[in-house]
Amino acid sequence: MSAGYLLPFLLCQAVAPTEELQRGKIAFDRGEFGRVVEIVRPLLYPELRLQSESQIVLAHRILGVSYLFEKQGPEAAGEFRKLLQISPEYRFDPRLDPPEVVDFFDGVRREYSTELAILEAERKQAERERQRYREECEKLRAGPTVIERRVGRNSFTVSFLPFGAGQFQNGHRKKGWAFLTAEVLLGAVSVGALATNLAVYGLRPQRGCRYDVGNAACPPEAIDHTDENRSRLLTQVQMVSGAAFFAVVAWGILDAVYYYHPETLLSPAPSAQRPAATSSLRFSPLLAEHAIGTGLSFRF
Repeated sequence: MSAGYLLPFLLCQAVAPTEELQRGKIAFDRGEFGRVVEIVRPLLYPELRLQSESQIVLAHRILGVSYLFEKQGPEAAGEFRKLLQISPEYRFDPRLDPPEVVDFFDGVRREYSTELAILEAERKQAERERQRYREECEKLRAGPTVIERRVGRNSFTVSFLPFGAGQFQNGHRKKGWAFLTAEVLLGAVSVGALATNLAVYGLRPQRGCRYDVGNAACPPEAIDHTDENRSRLLTQVQMVSGAAFFAVVAWGILDAVYYYHPETLLSPAPSAQRPAATSSLRFSPLLAEHAIGTGLSFRF
């Protein structure tokens, strides 16, 4: 076949299925259902010759209805199933379509509901897979994503330091400030009570006499125990606050050891801008020429 005849031949082959479907639609509108089967069936079987989804839906619709009016129920049910596979939400209109067609189609749809649900689930899963594939392609086109993690190494020894050191290292800032505040207050009360007692009353409080007896010894019933009692009260405050201080320290150590982890995740990536100043408590190793120690620094 020459080139001059090849192009019109190919165009006729491309247009012919559409024209055949239109001829089948005209025959359907005239009620020539046997003619519809002869015209439309070759467009679907054994090879699908139609291109658009709307044409395929129309072909299955008129072919199924034609089979039904030709008293070929199984063939009609098969066409309606294929119609539902393509468009699960498809319905015949009771106001426009014959009642027997509507009832027969609804019966097929009810019998086919389980398979339709499976097909719909598979369709949604395929759509999710396609969406995931498109997202992955977009990420690949955008270039690789680099995630930088900054990790700080924690010292197990810090867990045994007081004043919330282990809590701050573990990242428990609220508990760290709580232990720091409680231990500072209790320690200050205990030391203050001891210092006041020594400064005011000395190591042994003096016992005075309620009235002047001259050079004679003060009678037991006249001895003034005021300074002694006050010194004893300060000693009790010192002991109670000191015991509470060491109890809180022990609690903090146990908490820090229990929640200890060797690494702490720092900020994801260094920022180009200078971060806003925040208060923090940090423990860091101090290296000297002949010694190694731990430093405690505050930043406000």
